[in-house]
Amino acid sequence: MTTGICLIAYIPLRSEPNHKSEMVSQLLFGESFDVLETQAGWLHIEMHYDRYRGWVLGSQAHIMEEPFRDIYRELPLLVTADNLAIMTDTVTRSKFPVSAGSTFLPGKDHRMAVGGHRFLHHGSMADGNKQKSCEQICEYAHSFINTPYLWGGRSAFGIDCSGFIQVIFKLAGVKLPRDSQEQAREGESIHLIHETKAGDLLFFDNKDGEINHVGLLLNQEHIIHAHGKVRIDRVDHHGIFDAGQKAYTHKLRLIKRICGE
Repeated sequence: MTTGICLIAYIPLRSEPNHKSEMVSQLLFGESFDVLETQAGWLHIEMHYDRYRGWVLGSQAHIMEEPFRDIYRELPLLVTADNLAIMTDTVTRSKFPVSAGSTFLPGKDHRMAVGGHRFLHHGSMADGNKQKSCEQICEYAHSFINTPYLWGGRSAFGIDCSGFIQVIFKLAGVKLPRDSQEQAREGESIHLIHETKAGDLLFFDNKDGEINHVGLLLNQEHIIHAHGKVRIDRVDHHGIFDAGQKAYTHKLRLIKRICGE
């Protein structure tokens, strides 16, 4: 099967093979995928990280050579830990930003080689295979404050609620599904909000009882989530309370504990 990798800041993942279709997710720098089919310059792909499927523009993707593909699957991976970092293409001598959560293949002195491409990473990186503490997850979440909300977004350039949660847990060495409905199936259920702790995930539903929002608990009274932008709001057993609107904006459905102590 043909395998590719994202070697730019991010690639939009769309529901259909055209520019006007909905962006359902994004591939970040260094994330790889299998090509399922092709159509008029578009690739129907399945991401290796979360098995998410969609269409990407073929000219934005890099197809990997067979030997490198096999090596890539076995390497321990590093993840960009800064909200935004700079990557230098040392072949073209060009620089471009990459977001937190971008994947970097380990090399000597923050260097990475993919085929004819050579990259130098400027910034801090986290071990993507080592699980971090709940406190560290909350610190990663704070670094996204004021990031604008973007449907389908997974980066510091724009992010949605479940993309936000997936990326900060990726930084912490914990793999989660892409969408909030699937994330809600993970972890241990917590039944009362006074039994919660920092790092727990809170899920919210709509009038039809469908889970449509998720956020990270900072303490028993505050939640950080992507709603308009990444922000901190008060929360209780009813849901999220917007002090500006003086009203509840999201109704609490369930609480899950993903991380340990």
